[in-house]
Amino acid sequence: MNSVVVHYSKYGNTQRIAESIAGVLGSAGSVRLIPMAQLTAADLESVDLVVMGCPTHRMNLPEAVRPVLAGLPRRIMHGTPAAAFDTSYKMSALLSRFTAARKLARKLRKLGGKLVLSPETFHVEESEGPLYDGELERAQAWAASICRRLEASV
Repeated sequence: MNSVVVHYSKYGNTQRIAESIAGVLGSAGSVRLIPMAQLTAADLESVDLVVMGCPTHRMNLPEAVRPVLAGLPRRIMHGTPAAAFDTSYKMSALLSRFTAARKLARKLRKLGGKLVLSPETFHVEESEGPLYDGELERAQAWAASICRRLEASV
């Protein structure tokens, strides 16, 4: 499996989650970890899986992420399995519908991606972190679920 894990991280928490996910995906094949600012359309071509993550800023995608996603050709992922995650402080059930992961998932679908799992949020203490205990392990378990889902679909 040829995977790419794309991330934007302001305080390092999202990058740590992305690295944990990439570590698990690496056991199933090749994986590239790409900062969002360096993402190109070519990075999304000829891959078996795209995982994308960023922090939630003001219940939305960070300003730095929006132009990168807007600059990608529509439908470039054409059926490529995809998954989205974010990092955020713990929110009420009502507010948890407004996470960056949900918005990333919509963007991945517009790019032609096929979501393999529901978007996932990994929690940080306060707005800058650090990550709560156990979140890196939860990210690894989430990545393993992605692998299992892909294996079952083959």
